[in-house]
Amino acid sequence: MKKYIKTEAIAIVVKCAQIYKNELDGKTLLFICTDKHKNIVPVEFSFYGNNYMHLTGLKPPKRSKDAALFANDFYRKCLEHKLSAEDFDFSEDGTTQMKLEVLPTIIAKHLQAKMIGDYDSAKPRLYTEKIAGSTNACMGFIFDEKLQQYVPNTVVKEDIRDLTCGTLRVIAAYRKAIHATRYEERTYIAKKIDLSTVDFPADFAYLKPEAT
Repeated sequence: MKKYIKTEAIAIVVKCAQIYKNELDGKTLLFICTDKHKNIVPVEFSFYGNNYMHLTGLKPPKRSKDAALFANDFYRKCLEHKLSAEDFDFSEDGTTQMKLEVLPTIIAKHLQAKMIGDYDSAKPRLYTEKIAGSTNACMGFIFDEKLQQYVPNTVVKEDIRDLTCGTLRVIAAYRKAIHATRYEERTYIAKKIDLSTVDFPADFAYLKPEAT
């Protein structure tokens, strides 16, 4: 695993913040998944600016007393290219290095997610609830009681199959503005999938294309 120094970390998180802003911030992603019995399972995740810092593995400097305020300030400084080495610390457990390595690969309009699953709490290596990703990198999500939405809280460099139970296969993904009522943009479809034959859940039946 590469050992990043602070100048390298700044370059990575500033670049990824621009992508996060364009692709994920203020948006909700819908994943249409199938379980081992071929049942269709929809999963939704929402993204806000103050979630971004938690994905980087960077921490508030010890002088910072308000973590929530720091998360917003951190994101703003990234977008304005004003982040400095004095604005953050690395995690003492070494997870920052791992997160920085995979962050550029997973900040995307469908998270490069091929699978989604519930976090297997029998493997207490991180705090999260649902995980989306692949065999190389994953993003974790927790349920925000106030928002009543799943929001991102971590990134890990691991095989999703080693972290989850009841893993679902992603067959399609869609994106919309958080407050929009309908999904209008499809961002991913798995190979050899004919969506016109998929039994979409009632709430998302409008997404089913006409058979050709």
